[in-house]
Amino acid sequence: MKKIFLAFMFVVFSQLHALDAVSAIPSDHRTLLDKVLVDLHLENADDASRNAIYGELKPFLKDGWYSHWISNRTGSDSKVENAPTIFTDIMLYNNQRVTNVTFIYFKNYNQVFVGVKEFLPTSDTLALKRFRKNKTDAKLEKLNETDNYAVFNEKGFMGYETAHIKGANAMMVYETSNYINVYTKAGKGLSTRGLDKIAPTTTTTPTQTPSVETKEEDLTLIPKS
Repeated sequence: MKKIFLAFMFVVFSQLHALDAVSAIPSDHRTLLDKVLVDLHLENADDASRNAIYGELKPFLKDGWYSHWISNRTGSDSKVENAPTIFTDIMLYNNQRVTNVTFIYFKNYNQVFVGVKEFLPTSDTLALKRFRKNKTDAKLEKLNETDNYAVFNEKGFMGYETAHIKGANAMMVYETSNYINVYTKAGKGLSTRGLDKIAPTTTTTPTQTPSVETKEEDLTLIPKS
């Protein structure tokens, strides 16, 4: 009985925490999040799922940010608006970097694939410093190198880092990807366009990529597991 009670309290606490996180979202961020969820056919997502999706966008919604995107709904000739697999491809701009965030929702598996590509302008000095540091990192594998760029992968993970140098100008490119488990709100009913399961009462939580705020200020790191 004690174990059941503790499990129940954990579920309640987790739901309240997710609700607090969602309610604290700024209005302009919430507007973007709601539109993205509608495009993904996830408008009935529970608070934990909404917060997980928002967590992938939040690090880039600062410093004069702007966004635009395309999805299954885009284009008058689209025949895949209600397909079993839904995508939303978002471009996010701010004063520091340009970021591309791609969400692909697999309805039959209650999972969303998240792909993030960050493009960060920097100096050749910083890019070279980063390149030399990566070459000596045993956790990284150099996939390719030319006179102008080098691509590294964190061994065993879906993370890539590229230093691209052209004269005094340079750009760092960071690529990460992960999967988020998504579920519908209990009691809301199941939409034919939306989720096909209600969140299980277990300790399972969506996985998230570490936010940009936890990385280096000048050049971001490949997220660690």
